[in-house]
Amino acid sequence: MSSGFGVKGGQGRCFPFWMDFAKCMSDADTPAKCTLQREDYLECLHHKKELTRLKRIEEERMRQKHAAAHAGGH
Repeated sequence: MSSGFGVKGGQGRCFPFWMDFAKCMSDADTPAKCTLQREDYLECLHHKKELTRLKRIEEERMRQKHAAAHAGGH
């Protein structure tokens, strides 16, 4: 996590995002100015935006498959 150490002893994958966020917070007048850096760090940790996008892609693929199956039969 923010310690900077990865699972295998090297630098953690999200450490650069943490450093950007921490630098922004130390330089910013208000925390609201660091919203983008915070989002980047949290996305690196949890992949919520990526997983949401993959879910939508899969749903659209299934919708198209379903539509093609029904269109081919009529």
